[in-house]
Amino acid sequence: MKSKILLSVAIIFITSLTFAQKNDYSKYKGYVDFGNLEKFETGEEVTEVIIEEHLLRMVSKMAGKNEPELVSVLKGIKLIKVNTFGVTEGNYDKLVGIVNDVDKKLINASWDRIVKTRSKNEVVNVFIRTSNEERIEGLVVTSIEKNGEAAFVNIVGDIDLETIGELSDKFDIPSISDLNEHKHKNKNSEDKK
Repeated sequence: MKSKILLSVAIIFITSLTFAQKNDYSKYKGYVDFGNLEKFETGEEVTEVIIEEHLLRMVSKMAGKNEPELVSVLKGIKLIKVNTFGVTEGNYDKLVGIVNDVDKKLINASWDRIVKTRSKNEVVNVFIRTSNEERIEGLVVTSIEKNGEAAFVNIVGDIDLETIGELSDKFDIPSISDLNEHKHKNKNSEDKK
């Protein structure tokens, strides 16, 4: 069933390319502009996914009764945007610079960082934008693994963190599947304090 939904999403996405990004999502507080990432999309491992609200509604209708969890997750989401590409020795420092710029921009705009990982070979940040204690209106993941893959993810709309892993499973969005794992690790370390 999962492959049928992914195939359906791909077909809808391909047939709607002529209408790509017809809405201005910058008006939503959960939207983040990562800048021009095209210069990094020169390798063999490049993916760009933009699934707008109208396509998400179609997927939701197709999933219907067969996948109620997916329908619940998609309800209220306006945009899913994912850019992934290979990281090389030549572009790693530039990508870290972009991530640091995005960090500053999000912190200055009162986003909440819920995950921060820094190591010799990896940089990961997860931010959420909340409108109140109950509502998340934006999610951003930036992830760079030296000599591995870079991922820039922005999900705009009403987001439920408890079920966000469903999006990763259904649409193969990198770094989102680890969100619950990071959340539980952070909660466990806070409980020990």
